[in-house]
Amino acid sequence: MKFSRAFLVATAILLSVPAHQADAQTATAPQPGEGETIPPSGLGATTVGERVILLPNGTWKIDHFHNAGKVTAMSDHGRAVTLTRTINPVTDQPELRWQYSRSHGGPLQIVISRAISTDRSGHSFTDNCIPVITVRNLTNLGVFRIVAEIDFTSKVDDGHSATSIMAGPLDDGEETDALASPLFLKSCDNLEATINVPYCTFENGLDCRNVITTTRFGTIPAQMAEQAVQTKQN
Repeated sequence: MKFSRAFLVATAILLSVPAHQADAQTATAPQPGEGETIPPSGLGATTVGERVILLPNGTWKIDHFHNAGKVTAMSDHGRAVTLTRTINPVTDQPELRWQYSRSHGGPLQIVISRAISTDRSGHSFTDNCIPVITVRNLTNLGVFRIVAEIDFTSKVDDGHSATSIMAGPLDDGEETDALASPLFLKSCDNLEATINVPYCTFENGLDCRNVITTTRFGTIPAQMAEQAVQTKQN
Protein backbone atom coordinates (compact mmCIF):
# COMPACT_ATOMS: atom_id res chain seq x y z
CA MET A 1 0.00 0.00 0.00
CA LYS A 2 2.86 2.40 0.87
CA PHE A 3 4.49 1.60 -2.47
CA SER A 4 1.27 2.36 -4.37
CA ARG A 5 0.82 5.71 -2.63
CA ALA A 6 4.44 6.61 -3.30
CA PHE A 7 4.00 5.70 -6.97
CA LEU A 8 0.88 7.85 -7.35
CA VAL A 9 2.53 10.81 -5.63
CA ALA A 10 5.63 10.43 -7.78
CA THR A 11 3.49 10.21 -10.90
CA ALA A 12 1.54 13.35 -9.97
CA ILE A 13 4.80 15.23 -9.42
CA LEU A 14 6.15 14.01 -12.76
CA LEU A 15 3.06 15.19 -14.62
CA SER A 16 3.45 18.64 -13.09
CA VAL A 17 7.05 19.04 -14.27
CA PRO A 18 7.44 20.90 -17.60
CA ALA A 19 9.21 19.12 -20.44
CA HIS A 20 12.35 21.24 -20.22
CA GLN A 21 12.73 20.43 -16.48
CA ALA A 22 12.28 16.74 -17.18
CA ASP A 23 15.04 17.06 -19.78
CA ALA A 24 17.34 18.70 -17.26
CA GLN A 25 16.89 15.76 -14.91
CA THR A 26 17.73 13.25 -17.67
CA ALA A 27 21.47 12.93 -18.23
CA THR A 28 21.23 10.67 -21.27
CA ALA A 29 18.51 9.68 -23.67
CA PRO A 30 16.69 6.43 -22.79
CA GLN A 31 17.99 3.43 -24.67
CA PRO A 32 15.32 1.23 -26.28
CA GLY A 33 15.41 -2.47 -25.52
CA GLU A 34 16.08 -5.27 -27.96
CA GLY A 35 13.62 -5.20 -30.85
CA GLU A 36 12.26 -1.78 -29.79
CA THR A 37 12.50 1.51 -31.61
CA ILE A 38 11.50 5.03 -30.62
CA PRO A 39 10.19 6.91 -33.68
CA PRO A 40 11.39 10.51 -34.16
CA SER A 41 7.85 11.73 -33.45
CA GLY A 42 7.90 10.05 -30.05
CA LEU A 43 6.48 7.03 -28.28
CA GLY A 44 2.98 7.11 -26.79
CA ALA A 45 2.41 6.23 -23.13
CA THR A 46 -0.49 6.38 -20.69
CA THR A 47 -0.03 7.64 -17.12
CA VAL A 48 -2.54 8.23 -14.35
CA GLY A 49 -5.25 10.16 -16.19
CA GLU A 50 -2.99 11.51 -18.94
CA ARG A 51 -1.74 10.44 -22.36
CA VAL A 52 1.83 11.59 -23.03
CA ILE A 53 4.46 11.38 -25.77
CA LEU A 54 7.93 10.15 -24.78
CA LEU A 55 10.50 11.89 -26.99
CA PRO A 56 13.78 10.20 -28.05
CA ASN A 57 15.90 12.83 -26.24
CA GLY A 58 14.44 11.88 -22.86
CA THR A 59 11.85 14.65 -22.60
CA TRP A 60 8.07 14.21 -22.80
CA LYS A 61 4.99 16.24 -23.63
CA ILE A 62 1.21 15.92 -23.41
CA ASP A 63 -0.19 13.99 -26.39
CA HIS A 64 -2.89 16.22 -27.86
CA PHE A 65 -5.42 14.38 -29.99
CA HIS A 66 -4.78 16.86 -32.81
CA ASN A 67 -1.55 14.98 -33.53
CA ALA A 68 -3.49 11.86 -34.57
CA GLY A 69 -5.97 11.21 -37.36
CA LYS A 70 -7.91 8.38 -35.70
CA VAL A 71 -8.10 7.30 -32.04
CA THR A 72 -10.20 4.75 -30.16
CA ALA A 73 -11.42 5.99 -26.78
CA MET A 74 -13.72 4.73 -24.03
CA SER A 75 -16.75 6.79 -23.00
CA ASP A 76 -17.80 7.22 -19.37
CA HIS A 77 -20.72 4.88 -20.08
CA GLY A 78 -18.37 2.04 -20.98
CA ARG A 79 -18.88 2.21 -24.75
CA ALA A 80 -16.04 2.38 -27.24
CA VAL A 81 -15.97 5.40 -29.54
CA THR A 82 -13.80 6.27 -32.53
CA LEU A 83 -12.44 9.82 -32.71
CA THR A 84 -11.36 11.14 -36.11
CA ARG A 85 -9.70 14.37 -37.24
CA THR A 86 -9.91 15.45 -40.86
CA ILE A 87 -9.17 18.68 -42.69
CA ASN A 88 -12.12 20.38 -44.35
CA PRO A 89 -11.02 20.97 -47.99
CA VAL A 90 -13.12 24.16 -48.21
CA THR A 91 -12.18 25.91 -44.96
CA ASP A 92 -8.80 24.16 -44.52
CA GLN A 93 -9.73 23.81 -40.83
CA PRO A 94 -9.66 20.61 -38.74
CA GLU A 95 -12.97 18.84 -38.09
CA LEU A 96 -13.34 16.56 -35.09
CA ARG A 97 -15.98 13.84 -35.30
CA TRP A 98 -16.86 10.75 -33.24
CA GLN A 99 -19.05 7.67 -33.53
CA TYR A 100 -19.69 4.50 -31.55
CA SER A 101 -17.36 1.61 -32.28
CA ARG A 102 -18.10 -2.11 -32.14
CA SER A 103 -14.54 -3.10 -31.34
CA HIS A 104 -14.61 -2.92 -27.54
CA GLY A 105 -16.94 -2.81 -24.59
CA GLY A 106 -20.36 -4.36 -24.21
CA PRO A 107 -23.60 -4.33 -22.24
CA LEU A 108 -24.70 -5.32 -18.77
CA GLN A 109 -26.57 -8.57 -19.34
CA ILE A 110 -29.26 -9.97 -17.02
CA VAL A 111 -30.09 -13.66 -17.44
CA ILE A 112 -32.49 -15.97 -15.58
CA SER A 113 -29.83 -18.66 -15.68
CA ARG A 114 -31.41 -21.28 -13.41
CA ALA A 115 -34.68 -22.04 -11.63
CA ILE A 116 -34.85 -24.23 -8.52
CA SER A 117 -38.04 -26.08 -7.58
CA THR A 118 -38.19 -27.36 -4.01
CA ASP A 119 -40.02 -30.55 -3.11
CA ARG A 120 -43.67 -30.42 -2.20
CA SER A 121 -44.40 -30.73 1.51
CA GLY A 122 -47.46 -31.37 3.62
CA HIS A 123 -47.95 -27.69 4.46
CA SER A 124 -47.57 -26.36 0.89
CA PHE A 125 -49.63 -27.00 -2.22
CA THR A 126 -47.24 -25.19 -4.57
CA ASP A 127 -43.59 -25.60 -5.41
CA ASN A 128 -41.30 -22.90 -4.14
CA CYS A 129 -39.88 -21.85 -7.48
CA ILE A 130 -36.64 -19.97 -6.78
CA PRO A 131 -35.05 -18.22 -9.79
CA VAL A 132 -31.33 -17.51 -10.01
CA ILE A 133 -30.56 -14.20 -11.74
CA THR A 134 -27.12 -13.82 -13.30
CA VAL A 135 -25.71 -10.33 -13.93
CA ARG A 136 -22.77 -10.11 -16.35
CA ASN A 137 -20.70 -6.95 -16.63
CA LEU A 138 -19.45 -6.91 -20.21
CA THR A 139 -18.60 -3.19 -20.10
CA ASN A 140 -15.16 -1.73 -19.44
CA LEU A 141 -16.23 -0.07 -16.18
CA GLY A 142 -16.93 -1.33 -12.69
CA VAL A 143 -20.55 -1.43 -11.54
CA PHE A 144 -21.33 -0.05 -8.08
CA ARG A 145 -24.92 -1.28 -7.66
CA ILE A 146 -27.72 -2.62 -9.82
CA VAL A 147 -31.31 -3.26 -8.71
CA ALA A 148 -33.54 -5.37 -10.94
CA GLU A 149 -37.28 -5.97 -10.56
CA ILE A 150 -38.49 -9.15 -12.25
CA ASP A 151 -42.11 -9.97 -13.06
CA PHE A 152 -42.84 -13.64 -13.79
CA THR A 153 -45.93 -14.81 -15.66
CA SER A 154 -47.05 -18.28 -16.76
CA LYS A 155 -47.69 -18.96 -20.44
CA VAL A 156 -50.26 -21.70 -19.72
CA ASP A 157 -52.36 -20.36 -16.85
CA ASP A 158 -52.90 -17.24 -14.74
CA GLY A 159 -49.81 -17.79 -12.61
CA HIS A 160 -48.09 -14.55 -11.68
CA SER A 161 -45.40 -13.51 -9.21
CA ALA A 162 -42.66 -10.92 -8.84
CA THR A 163 -39.38 -10.44 -7.03
CA SER A 164 -36.31 -8.19 -7.04
CA ILE A 165 -32.56 -8.54 -6.56
CA MET A 166 -29.59 -6.25 -5.87
CA ALA A 167 -26.07 -6.96 -7.14
CA GLY A 168 -22.68 -5.27 -7.00
CA PRO A 169 -19.98 -4.17 -6.84
CA LEU A 170 -18.99 -5.85 -10.11
CA ASP A 171 -15.62 -5.44 -11.81
CA ASP A 172 -15.45 -5.25 -15.60
CA GLY A 173 -15.71 -8.74 -17.07
CA GLU A 174 -17.18 -10.15 -13.85
CA GLU A 175 -20.51 -11.92 -13.33
CA THR A 176 -22.49 -12.75 -10.22
CA ASP A 177 -25.49 -14.92 -9.32
CA ALA A 178 -28.30 -13.58 -7.15
CA LEU A 179 -30.77 -15.98 -5.50
CA ALA A 180 -34.24 -14.42 -5.65
CA SER A 181 -37.08 -14.94 -3.20
CA PRO A 182 -39.42 -17.94 -3.74
CA LEU A 183 -42.19 -17.28 -6.27
CA PHE A 184 -44.71 -19.78 -4.78
CA LEU A 185 -45.98 -20.79 -8.21
CA LYS A 186 -47.19 -24.23 -9.25
CA SER A 187 -44.04 -24.81 -11.28
CA CYS A 188 -40.95 -23.13 -12.68
CA ASP A 189 -41.97 -24.44 -16.11
CA ASN A 190 -43.55 -22.31 -18.86
CA LEU A 191 -42.63 -19.01 -17.24
CA GLU A 192 -41.40 -15.83 -18.86
CA ALA A 193 -39.89 -12.80 -17.19
CA THR A 194 -40.12 -9.05 -17.70
CA ILE A 195 -37.30 -7.05 -16.14
CA ASN A 196 -37.31 -3.43 -14.98
CA VAL A 197 -34.14 -1.76 -13.68
CA PRO A 198 -34.91 1.31 -11.52
CA TYR A 199 -31.32 1.76 -10.36
CA CYS A 200 -27.93 1.06 -11.94
CA THR A 201 -24.77 3.05 -11.28
CA PHE A 202 -21.19 2.65 -12.44
CA GLU A 203 -18.37 3.08 -9.92
CA ASN A 204 -17.69 6.52 -11.41
CA GLY A 205 -21.24 7.60 -10.49
CA LEU A 206 -22.77 7.55 -13.97
CA ASP A 207 -26.10 5.86 -14.69
CA CYS A 208 -25.79 2.48 -16.44
CA ARG A 209 -29.44 1.64 -17.11
CA ASN A 210 -29.11 2.42 -20.82
CA VAL A 211 -26.55 -0.39 -21.42
CA ILE A 212 -28.61 -3.26 -19.96
CA THR A 213 -29.75 -6.18 -22.10
CA THR A 214 -31.55 -9.47 -21.44
CA THR A 215 -31.81 -12.74 -23.31
CA ARG A 216 -34.57 -15.12 -24.37
CA PHE A 217 -32.16 -18.06 -24.04
CA GLY A 218 -32.04 -18.42 -20.26
CA THR A 219 -33.82 -21.12 -18.25
CA ILE A 220 -36.67 -18.60 -18.08
CA PRO A 221 -36.82 -16.30 -21.15
CA ALA A 222 -36.53 -12.62 -20.21
CA GLN A 223 -37.00 -9.24 -21.85
CA MET A 224 -36.79 -5.65 -20.69
CA ALA A 225 -40.01 -3.90 -19.67
CA GLU A 226 -39.67 -1.37 -22.50
CA GLN A 227 -39.36 -4.18 -25.04
CA ALA A 228 -42.47 -5.88 -23.65
CA VAL A 229 -44.50 -2.67 -24.07
CA GLN A 230 -43.30 -2.26 -27.66
CA THR A 231 -44.22 -5.88 -28.46
CA LYS A 232 -47.77 -5.37 -27.18
CA GLN A 233 -48.14 -2.16 -29.22
CA ASN A 234 -46.97 -3.88 -32.38
